[in-house]
Amino acid sequence: MQSNKVDLISIDRRSSVSIIEQIKESIKANILDQTFYYQSVLPSPRELANHLKIDLSQVIQAYNKLVGERFIKENKDQKYVVEYYELTNYFFYRNVAIYDAVKALGMQPSIECLEKRVVELSKEQLDMMGFKAGGKFLYINRIYKGDDKPIIILENYLPLSIFTDMDKKFVGNEPLNAYMEKTYHIKAKLSHRITKAVNLTADLAALLGERKNAACIQSTNRIYDQQDRLIDFGRSHATSSYYFQAFIQRDELIDYYNDEKDSTN
Repeated sequence: MQSNKVDLISIDRRSSVSIIEQIKESIKANILDQTFYYQSVLPSPRELANHLKIDLSQVIQAYNKLVGERFIKENKDQKYVVEYYELTNYFFYRNVAIYDAVKALGMQPSIECLEKRVVELSKEQLDMMGFKAGGKFLYINRIYKGDDKPIIILENYLPLSIFTDMDKKFVGNEPLNAYMEKTYHIKAKLSHRITKAVNLTADLAALLGERKNAACIQSTNRIYDQQDRLIDFGRSHATSSYYFQAFIQRDELIDYYNDEKDSTN
């Protein structure tokens, strides 16, 4: 038995959340924080059922949900392995346009603007985000959807010292990178992104169609232009790996994992 993994999959019999949902979220959280990494083998449904002292059918249903969400898959040896891969900084230095990523998945992209307003940031906020100067910023909070299904919620802070009158010109449902380039001739050149697994708040869960405290990916992103200016600070929440996988080519993955293998030999 894979004791190291089964010990990390837990349930609370006192919880009002179903056993099936608890198993799914426990495994999902372990995948998102890279405790269960790409291609690692999960305990068999029977092993996990015996360990948790629950009915086998409950584990099978939880695994089927994770398969449906593309977090795990059953391989040719009939073992369940992690299908989701957390992309390291090697990939996150690239600036991926979410709108185009949704299109690349064969889905119809759309953007719903939840909020758009001009804000002034405190010194603590400026330091945290990485902006060197104060002034006014355009804050926008939007949901990106694929085939009308919420995929990711993204907040952006854009300096109006660079994007003059953007608060008056920008409607809110336009793809942001394309708008920057077309209207201001500013192109996003470099993206520094940090991700971690967190639990959804009630408000975010409602917007993403998930339950409160469901595991999700939180990402903070700093985008720089051709002049190495910080032009955008973003914070996103997503419960699926769609966005992160969409623009990674097969050859890139092969090269990356070969490099990783060489570095450990």
